[in-house]
Amino acid sequence: MYRFQRLKLTTKTLHRHHNHCFFSQAAAAVIETPPSIETTLLDGLPKPDPLDTIFAIPRSDSGKNVSAKERKAGRVPSIVFEQEDGQHGGNKRLISLKKNRIRNLVNEIGRPFFLSRLFELDVRPQFESDEVIEKVRVLPRSVHLHAGTDEPLNVTFIRAPSHALLKVDIPLVFRGEDISPGLRKG
Repeated sequence: MYRFQRLKLTTKTLHRHHNHCFFSQAAAAVIETPPSIETTLLDGLPKPDPLDTIFAIPRSDSGKNVSAKERKAGRVPSIVFEQEDGQHGGNKRLISLKKNRIRNLVNEIGRPFFLSRLFELDVRPQFESDEVIEKVRVLPRSVHLHAGTDEPLNVTFIRAPSHALLKVDIPLVFRGEDISPGLRKG
């Protein structure tokens, strides 16, 4: 099974290779489709479940006094940035989340896995309300935790529509690093 793919070749990328063949910008290459690989998941690590839902309420003001009141009320001040092309921020939306929900997610799946996982964000008028103002898929960009208590102070999200190209830090877990001779020697 073969498929054709358009390649963008420049002289810079061609000079990196030993063969200095020059092609047009519309060159096509035949790429063999890789066979399907069966994956196994490691024990003790988060499983790729369907998207978890986080409930939020909109807020209109920002600032340190407003954020302090939100935290005192058991909420986490947060922000959702719009994405124009997947790299640069655009409009923003101020929201508040339940502190317990964010703390449980960060503790349950770990901070690196929290920052590399997609979530479904339901914006409602009140947390107990069934009316949904907006439902959007988001990716956490940063979560600030209190240094002493690990309470979430604020969370920054970025919209992640299905067509967007986003850069994500993927956490790597190494198995057997305690018995690896190379890692033991440094």
